[in-house]
Amino acid sequence: MPVPTPAALRAGLDRLLAERGTPLVIAHRGTTLGSFPDNTVRSAIGALRSGADVIETDLVRSADGEYFLFHTGYEQKLFGIDCDVREMTAEQLEAAVFRWQGGASSPGVERLDTLLEALPETWINIDRSWGLWPDLLDHLADRGVEDRILLKSPPRQEHLRALAEHPTPFLYFPIVRTADELAAVEAVDGINLVGAELLAAGPGDDFARPEAVAAVADRHPLVLLNALNLENGSVLYLGADDDTSVLEGPDLGWGQLIRVGATAIQTDWPHLLRAYLTAR
Repeated sequence: MPVPTPAALRAGLDRLLAERGTPLVIAHRGTTLGSFPDNTVRSAIGALRSGADVIETDLVRSADGEYFLFHTGYEQKLFGIDCDVREMTAEQLEAAVFRWQGGASSPGVERLDTLLEALPETWINIDRSWGLWPDLLDHLADRGVEDRILLKSPPRQEHLRALAEHPTPFLYFPIVRTADELAAVEAVDGINLVGAELLAAGPGDDFARPEAVAAVADRHPLVLLNALNLENGSVLYLGADDDTSVLEGPDLGWGQLIRVGATAIQTDWPHLLRAYLTAR
């Protein structure tokens, strides 16, 4: 199968943005409601039926080299035991049972390929995978899914080099806090750069200014502003987050991200964000 050109892959993203409208709704680890744990096929299906345009998922590699949907550090929460999924074999992971909402939830850890095959037309943003490059990039290219995969990472040189040297021009955006970080990524040849996730914890940060966000949007189609409320308390974009949107009103949270210039918003509440976008 011929390797797609960077322009062909970017055209697919352009179609997604045009067909779905902006901002795109990116569902964080799927929709983790009811009996659906995060990073599972069923949470992904739930997110799509809640109005998500893109499913975000985390990846690990088992001790014997297989790819699974999981966010490291959540082993105690999801298994009830102290372990490291990366030290478990594929057989052990497939036999594991999640503890979710007070009871057992099976299947537990699922393969990346299971998600790709279950949702063959769904766009997927793969997070926390950069330590698995370039082998993971080979895996994705072998399965011919590069036309619906969005990759992101911190803007570290080793990650950028892995992307630039890979023959498949995967759609990529870095997670950046400063204009200098983004400029450094833009200066790297061979990367199919389509945008950035822009962070701003306070009003003094580079991307807290709407004109700075607009400057990024002038150069790239994907401007992701993150509405998540993380367990570590990190402020991702000026407190215009899911908690504010749900508890105080969507105009104060998601609406602010839209006014600043987001063309994509990551959320744990895709159904509420979709309803808000529909009502606007």
